[in-house]
Amino acid sequence: MTIPKPETTMVAIDGSDALAFVIIRPGGAEGSASIESGAQGMSKQAAAYVLCQVADLFEAEAGR
Repeated sequence: MTIPKPETTMVAIDGSDALAFVIIRPGGAEGSASIESGAQGMSKQAAAYVLCQVADLFEAEAGR
């Protein structure tokens, strides 16, 4: 699967009240991704649980 290379853009997100964040960008190699994440104000275990719930929603929307 080839992931289209998006145009480079600048994004500003006010995450000052965010408990956790995940940023997924295209990686350096074809078909790879770069992931940046962090959590403050919630445990990594709780953040992982929320991410699993989001993954389940994405899969359901994709028809899997």
